[in-house]
Amino acid sequence: MMRRIVPALPAEMLPLQLETIGMNPDQETLERPCGYPYFHWLQTLEGEGELSANGQTWKITERSGFLLAPGTPHRYEAKSGRWRTGYITFLGSMAASFVQSLGWNTAERFQWETGSGRIPDQLEAMLASAESGGDPSGWQSSADLYRFLTLLRTDARTDNRPSMSKRLERLQGLLDWLETEFASPEIGLAEMASQLGIGERQLNERFRELFGQTAYAYLIQLRLRKAKEWLPSRPDWTVRRIGEAVGFRDASHFVATFRQKEGMTPDYYRKLHGTGAGTGSERQP
Repeated sequence: MMRRIVPALPAEMLPLQLETIGMNPDQETLERPCGYPYFHWLQTLEGEGELSANGQTWKITERSGFLLAPGTPHRYEAKSGRWRTGYITFLGSMAASFVQSLGWNTAERFQWETGSGRIPDQLEAMLASAESGGDPSGWQSSADLYRFLTLLRTDARTDNRPSMSKRLERLQGLLDWLETEFASPEIGLAEMASQLGIGERQLNERFRELFGQTAYAYLIQLRLRKAKEWLPSRPDWTVRRIGEAVGFRDASHFVATFRQKEGMTPDYYRKLHGTGAGTGSERQP
């Protein structure tokens, strides 16, 4: 049975706003020379389809789907008898900028691994919520839509690499180790790479893919994060002591790095967050 819900549109445009959501047990061929006026998500629940857009054609098999930007001409049809699909169309005051910030093109294919059911589960949960009619303001569906798009970013892939969540799993042992060993000033690239049994260059490549920075820059960020937790909560500790406790070899290096990254000295950060104790030697920049 076809399920299609058109939620009531709120008077005020939401950041992400659901226009339609549904499931089609036997997807028909659709051709839109002028595209769809809003963002359009289409995924295979059973069978196989084929989608053409931007001069390319892709298979949409099980555990895969497609996101099309507004106004993207496209055509899709079943390729294996019955093709069961799920779909979402959405708009919103921040929809375009949010999709762009995730790095997606006007026509983007996603695929996720066997056993990774959070994407289809989220679609089903959103559809059930829309069918219940219990969200007249639209804010809950806006939050659910944000969750759906972030799941596409973390649980699915748009190329031949593993999904972000799978790549993160490969680093998790090192990340856990750093959470307990960050205070050691002896930690460097070699020590971090040895935790994973890989080379330093490969380690940096993995960190850049996931975090947009090198492994050592991640470690510095972790140390600064710990310092920002302790500066207000340990008023009896001097700035020097906190710097040493989070892994910096000397106070001057700690203060200079903190100021460069945070735009203020550790002492001023401490005062800003309600604790006036400290060395008293630093000033607001």
